[in-house]
Amino acid sequence: MNGQLPRNLDGKLVDIEQSYIWLKSGDIKGETESTLVAAQDQAISTNYFKNKISKQEIESKCRICKQHEETTDHLTSGCPILAKNEYLMRHDKVCTHLH
Repeated sequence: MNGQLPRNLDGKLVDIEQSYIWLKSGDIKGETESTLVAAQDQAISTNYFKNKISKQEIESKCRICKQHEETTDHLTSGCPILAKNEYLMRHDKVCTHLH
């Protein structure tokens, strides 16, 4: 890392060591690792990223709900359309593995 924490990890509620422990274990493919690191660093090519960072002339709103800025945070936990189904399915899969 470049010494600067991604904005999601600079809060007091986040254990930074635990947030990156998966990276040290070496259990995932390089392609998967790069995607996860990009997501943690907020560098996924969302509409918001394309509009604000890449300066493309594209609408920064979510392609799914069309209400909020399409950021990584929004897609992973804030989109009201995805919340109805996708988040519940992800939650259920995690719970299945835990139990």
